[in-house]
Parts: sequence; C-alpha cells; structure tokens
Amino acid sequence: MLLLFVFFGILLVLLIAFVSVALTVRNLSEASLPSVLEVDDAVEWISERLPEEAASQLRKDEVLEIISWWLDSLGSAGLASEHGQEIGEGRAKDNNAESIADLDVAVDEVVARALEGPEPLNEVAVVVVLDLLVVYLTEIGAIGSQPTEQG
Repeated sequence: MLLLFVFFGILLVLLIAFVSVALTVRNLSEASLPSVLEVDDAVEWISERLPEEAASQLRKDEVLEIISWWLDSLGSAGLASEHGQEIGEGRAKDNNAESIADLDVAVDEVVARALEGPEPLNEVAVVVVLDLLVVYLTEIGAIGSQPTEQG
C-alpha cells in the first residue's frame, strides 16, 4: 500500500512539474524580446550597405557621428530611453500621448548639424545614412510596429 502512495505521489509531482514547465515555455514564447540598438553593429551594418558614392564621402567615424546626432535628436524629442526602460516611457506618462517621432524633423536637425562643422558633410550622404539607419532599426524590430495592448 505504501508503495502505491509513493508511486502516485511521484506521478503527481511529475505532472505538476510538467504542467508548470509547459506554461512557462508558452509564456516565454509569446513574450517578445526588447529591441536594443547596438551602435557599433548599426555602424557596421550601414557602412556595408552604403552606396559607392556615399561610401566614398563618409568614414565610419562620420557614420557614427551621424547616428549619434540622430539619437540626440530623438532624445530631445523624449523618445530615447535608458537601459531597461521602454522608449518614450517618460513622455507617454507625462503627456498621455503616443510617442511618435517626426522623422523629417530629426533628419533636418541632423543635416543642419552636419553642415555646421568645420568640414561639412555631404547632405545627400547624411540622408542616405539616416535612411539606412531607419531600415536597420526596422529590421531589428525597434521601430515600425504598432504597440500591442500588452505593451
């Protein structure tokens, strides 16, 4: 009789463990991973895809500078975030509004900064870099999708 209770006890423990593992796996498979912009990866990705004309006018450090200007522009619009914080989290709480960036304004700000320097950058090359940056951010899932009800 004792052996029967031990057998059913073990069976019950294994069943509970299986159900809890299955539920956890299902919850994790439904959760989306946050998109994180690794600037060095973005610089490499963009540099590899620059058209020949733009690539001949820009160095990698200039591509990095253009990306940092664009991120500064997003930061001033309230759309930048610290590690572990949702993009636009503070702005959405403050204004009860959606966090949507006006990319035209950001592009204008970056092009203006590129032309202000002692050695102005070609504005067409700057726009090409920004266009590729938007493509990169879309591919990693950082922009371009509508937020879900869960977050």
